[in-house]
Amino acid sequence: MAMLEVKNLSISFGGLKAVNGFNITIEKNRLYGLIGPNGAGKTTVFNLLTGVYKPDTGTIILDGKNIAGKSTIDINKAGIARTFQNIRLFQNLSVLDNVKAGLHNHNVYSTLTGIFRLPAYYKIEKSMDQQAMELLKVFDLDREWDYKASNLPYGKQRKLEIARALATKPKLLLLDEPAAGMNPNETAELMETIRFVRDNFDMTILLIEHDMKLVSGICEELTVLNFGQVLTQGATADVLNDPQVISAYLGE
Repeated sequence: MAMLEVKNLSISFGGLKAVNGFNITIEKNRLYGLIGPNGAGKTTVFNLLTGVYKPDTGTIILDGKNIAGKSTIDINKAGIARTFQNIRLFQNLSVLDNVKAGLHNHNVYSTLTGIFRLPAYYKIEKSMDQQAMELLKVFDLDREWDYKASNLPYGKQRKLEIARALATKPKLLLLDEPAAGMNPNETAELMETIRFVRDNFDMTILLIEHDMKLVSGICEELTVLNFGQVLTQGATADVLNDPQVISAYLGE
């Protein structure tokens, strides 16, 4: 069974088809890329997959269940987490607390337990501290656990956003231009991090990216989107050598 199967996904804004008949199938544990020119509809696809927008038509099957039209919270609980092109951390919270915000998706206590600091509160908080630190170690952020998120260098803020997404325990991780604003060394390190996450977290990953070195270096399959429609799909090497892709995207 595929981890994600999307059929005939469409949405219009003011009569303009932003995404038109989008189809994609991603098998479990694959590293999959979504590319295309600016304005092609890539982030709109992510917003549809995560419930930010409700599709006009289409189905979104995640691990066998149709999640199309559900709320962002329900979709996250079903197993999709994402990062954003423009980093969205809780800038005034600590690095540790940013990750714990993701862990709260699966670690809950009653309002009374929180208000009166009952024993269950401290037990759950201690467990979340330990889980958060384990994730921070994966991303080499454990030494900055008490820093404000806003005080981290840009590349580490990107890593923290991925760590927070993983804290929600997703089945499918969506990365929206994770290398945006990174220097070549940071990008190379990010590529290794993404591979590590896929291999060690049993993760399926779909990413939007303009850095073609990163795309060709880690993506096993690609879909090219242009004017809201799928231009071509397939193995990365085949797609990147497709004359349509070179004309519509790589040669822009």
